[in-house]
Amino acid sequence: MNKKASEILGEPVLAGVTLEAKGSIKRMIGGAIGGALGEALAGIELKPAAVPGDHQGIHYVAVGPTQVGFFSMKRGLFKPSIDELLVQHPRSDVQTVEIKGGAMPAVHFVFRDGTNYLLLCPRIHLGKLKKVQEILTSQ
Repeated sequence: MNKKASEILGEPVLAGVTLEAKGSIKRMIGGAIGGALGEALAGIELKPAAVPGDHQGIHYVAVGPTQVGFFSMKRGLFKPSIDELLVQHPRSDVQTVEIKGGAMPAVHFVFRDGTNYLLLCPRIHLGKLKKVQEILTSQ
């Protein structure tokens, strides 16, 4: 997946993770952001939480040296594959990435313009998500 994401982004992919948007996410959207995330975002007017490109399905988040891309994925016979680029942001625009606990942890990607994406992470991909978080927040 990183090879195709790299071709589309036009730069190498340093880390990537498969995330999901499910019907249950609608119940989570609009929930209050608090704690450390709330403090980190002081002075930023957050837009309502959404999913990238309003795509309700599987997403792939790819982080390059200067860009972060959110891709839709299509299910394949043996494994899913990247379908299309939904949105792309400069890496420098990432304000914070917060991972919440739970059986299927939620992750908030918040950008300097207030864009706020909320996706779910299957536990099997939590290690990859933490690597994405580390890269995006260590600027």
